[in-house]
Amino acid sequence: MKKLGHLGVYTSLVFLSVYLPELEIMYLTKFLGWGIDGYSIISLVWELVLVVLFVCWLKKKKMLYIFEKKGSKKSRFFYLIVGLVATYFIRQLVDAYQLQFHHLIDNKYIFQDLLSVLYSNGQPTFLSTVLSFILTVVISPILEETLDRGYFMNTFFPKSKYYLDVILSGLIFGLSHLILSHRDPISLLYYSLIGFFFALVYRSTDNLRLTILCHSFFNFLNHAKPIWIFVYNYIYYHFFR
Repeated sequence: MKKLGHLGVYTSLVFLSVYLPELEIMYLTKFLGWGIDGYSIISLVWELVLVVLFVCWLKKKKMLYIFEKKGSKKSRFFYLIVGLVATYFIRQLVDAYQLQFHHLIDNKYIFQDLLSVLYSNGQPTFLSTVLSFILTVVISPILEETLDRGYFMNTFFPKSKYYLDVILSGLIFGLSHLILSHRDPISLLYYSLIGFFFALVYRSTDNLRLTILCHSFFNFLNHAKPIWIFVYNYIYYHFFR
């Protein structure tokens, strides 16, 4: 019975963090007559509120131990370097896989009509770019890893002999990313592989902070090239021309 309660909490949090925000925030933004910048602001605030509420709930359930530092400083530094290097190679691997089968991926976004209305109300500016970066690289990794690894893997089949905690965490992570778009087998495998990797990092190190950092770095790599181009052009045009 207790496990069913935990499953209900987990399912509700996935719903509140993935599907409901997109739908409700889009309708709210449309109602206010705002564009993409307004949508980005509301999305960031909602994710922050959700993180705070979830952490408060974990505190009430005496589960904040999942954030505790494990091991010596030297071992944590070693695992950090290994984790970031492994994250980089996993990113290259899954991106190559996605590129190979890109023609089989369903990119249709289920709220595309609503999104088009928001774009017509106001195109994205530098503000929405920055907020999107913060949401993707900072807030989302904290929420997803706390939920999918820290909470889920310590509640269902913890340290399973058959790695059921890793397998289920990875699969659910994959499925949760298919709610709004990319609803196809290629994308399911793509996101599930990423979920398996983060689950293995957490299982191997028992360090949620490291897992969050690896997830953040994974998402940051998606922005690395545009950032490098921007910095390079800024330095070139301001100092060498």
